[in-house]
Amino acid sequence: MRMALKILLTNDDGPFSPGLAILREAVKDLGQVFTVVPETPKSATGLGLTLHKPVRVNKLKVDQEHIYLVSGTPSDVIYIAMNVVTGKPDLVVSGVNIGDNLSVQVILSSGTLGAVLQASIEGIPGVAFSASVDSPEELEEPEYRKFITRTSRIILESLLKTGFPEGVDALNVNFPPVITSEVVVARPARRRFSTAVVKRRDPQGRPYYWLYGQPVEVEKDTDVYAVLEDGKIAITPISLGMLFEHKVETIDTFLKEIKNRLEG
Repeated sequence: MRMALKILLTNDDGPFSPGLAILREAVKDLGQVFTVVPETPKSATGLGLTLHKPVRVNKLKVDQEHIYLVSGTPSDVIYIAMNVVTGKPDLVVSGVNIGDNLSVQVILSSGTLGAVLQASIEGIPGVAFSASVDSPEELEEPEYRKFITRTSRIILESLLKTGFPEGVDALNVNFPPVITSEVVVARPARRRFSTAVVKRRDPQGRPYYWLYGQPVEVEKDTDVYAVLEDGKIAITPISLGMLFEHKVETIDTFLKEIKNRLEG
């Protein structure tokens, strides 16, 4: 008898995010679903792990479903799930994040992607879903919610039917703020924001700093352009091996220079 597909459902927004409920609806009968999430929002934690203090696990019941709460990051969730809750899952599904996760800059800092990429390191394929909206209310607008639920379901069913593309470790899916049936595969833009630091002072006169970002000019033929300018669903394949590709001749020149100076 064939075992049911074991699916780990997670996010970086915590147990009460409407995006989690939407994604749970989309995956609920695709296999054996385990929901394990950070107990509090953990946006922009990337691949960070909690190594300097204990990680605790609690259980909550929401809408008759058990949700495991982890006192750590989305990356911590992967290891807690594998070793405490589920065993090694067959697939990790993360989101739906409130706000897009577009560009290399954002992908590498995203908690939503952090869970999926951490799973990829362990050989577990994953899909991250994000919606380019500013608030939970926008995500829960009935027609938009229906669009996200249906499209997420179709993407996952198609993936299970065809299998993960060869050489791809994870998929980053971003929904535009408008309802559409158009979907494209898009490379990530390099940057989404220009980061600035503002210095202020607290009531005791001590300095503190706010980091914030302003959108940069949209780069054509990228995920940012597809979602924000063309209003299309963008799927970005991610291969961990590709992060470390390089032009051999360039590195060889650099290495020869080091060797010449060390030996000279």
